[in-house]
Amino acid sequence: METDRFEALIDAILAIIITLIVLEISLPSTNTFAGLWELKHEFFAYFLSFFVIYNIWNSNHNLFIRINKLSNSIVWIMFSEIFILSFLPYVSVMVSEHFDVFFAQACFGMIFVLLHINYMIQSKILKRSDPANIALILYLDDTEYPFVEFILFIVVYILGYLYYPPIIMLGCLMAMILWVYYDQYLHI
Repeated sequence: METDRFEALIDAILAIIITLIVLEISLPSTNTFAGLWELKHEFFAYFLSFFVIYNIWNSNHNLFIRINKLSNSIVWIMFSEIFILSFLPYVSVMVSEHFDVFFAQACFGMIFVLLHINYMIQSKILKRSDPANIALILYLDDTEYPFVEFILFIVVYILGYLYYPPIIMLGCLMAMILWVYYDQYLHI
């Protein structure tokens, strides 16, 4: 399969997921700033969901520049990433309607954990599929980032469970900022 066609398919699916998320935002009860403020949890969930989808899209774009061979295992792992992302509209609604509930926050955070695990598996598959591709190997070769993010998730889940569940969402935001930093400044 050509990478251009595969990238176009992924882009289309990501656009659909973003559309589903934005369609779930309610209209304000009144056309005032107070009415919009009532929807702050929905907007925050949308912002964070959009941010993760953008980062996935950008990361995939940077990745596909370096991929020479597109094997079936790469296609499967990329579609598992899309499968995980397809739950984002559901958990975004759940967390916006039950913002202070640990279960809703944990479900939202689990999307990030699963995406992180998928990324680590994806890196191994990509390295194994084209070991002679030095640009790809160097792009994917970093051992500190996954460890730091896993520690972050463990800490925010504990703090969210013990003290304030929305800490999990803030941890997801911090993970996204780390991801942007990693993708923009540590990759050459």
